[in-house]
Amino acid sequence: MTPPVKARSGHIILEARRHYSELQRAYPEIHRRVAEANRPYAKESEPTIPEVLLEENLRDLKADRKPAGYNRSDAFGMRLVFPICDPKRPEFYFSKPLRCQEVVQITEEVSQLLRRRGVRHTVEYDRLPLGQPRGPQPLPPGALNAPSPPGGH
Repeated sequence: MTPPVKARSGHIILEARRHYSELQRAYPEIHRRVAEANRPYAKESEPTIPEVLLEENLRDLKADRKPAGYNRSDAFGMRLVFPICDPKRPEFYFSKPLRCQEVVQITEEVSQLLRRRGVRHTVEYDRLPLGQPRGPQPLPPGALNAPSPPGGH
């Protein structure tokens, strides 16, 4: 399958009966790529945050637990998210607030890295729900034709 030119999220889904611990060897490189993508948005007051997150995530992977990922609150930063999902089929995804080439690029690079390491997986794009619509709530059907309250004009 040919990847899209731009995407808001790139998902890597491990094959059934795979474990988080299988990502342990490849994870430092995955983490480094996300940290590099976020370097323009990093705060100078938090220089050790990427290293601390790497240590915590590696600890979780070694114990075959779902890691926290790299989910900083930078407005335009790249996020690496390990969603709560079926534990028999772990997954993670990269996302940015807008559709962009960087999401496709990092997803494809990490997919190649995992294939070289023998981690079987599939790649999908833009699987995130868009969320609730913003703005005023629509009126219920018939609300405009409702009778006036007694004594009303």
